[in-house]
Amino acid sequence: MTEADAPPAADGGLLPPFSGVETVCSKCLSSDTYTWYRPAKASMPPDEFNGALRRVALPERLERQCTRCDFQWDEALAMDEPGMTVAALAHALDNSTPYPVELDGQVLAWMARELLRMLRITARPEHPVWQYSNGRPPPVVAPTEMCEALHPTAEDEEACEQRRTHPEPKETDR
Repeated sequence: MTEADAPPAADGGLLPPFSGVETVCSKCLSSDTYTWYRPAKASMPPDEFNGALRRVALPERLERQCTRCDFQWDEALAMDEPGMTVAALAHALDNSTPYPVELDGQVLAWMARELLRMLRITARPEHPVWQYSNGRPPPVVAPTEMCEALHPTAEDEEACEQRRTHPEPKETDR
């Protein structure tokens, strides 16, 4: 994916992406870090952060700090955690419309990204929309023979239906 194709980040590309639950400090490679949620911050007077002055409004973010070297850095929120990705939400949106209109894939992805920015969404894995196939079509149900004979009594009709739906095993099946 080229930079032009990349979906816009929730923070406008200002912050590095979420590096995962277990992250490593880029300065000393320690895996012992703290993480804090920080709400959005309006434009502020200049302050020093990692040796540089910054004067920008900051979006919601995660602030990380290494316990060994005290290095601090900001990261984008974990929008796609836990388990919900833009692609999965776009799939759910595409399969939940109550009308037979096909939405463009880019529109679905944009809607999914916007929803993930606004909401914390988790999937219900038992729902049919998440029951993916293994790439093969579902097994074809073999047609059953229909009995077109007229039966004199209801019991004869039931007996014929039983024989049709539950046939006796053939000699080769035993």
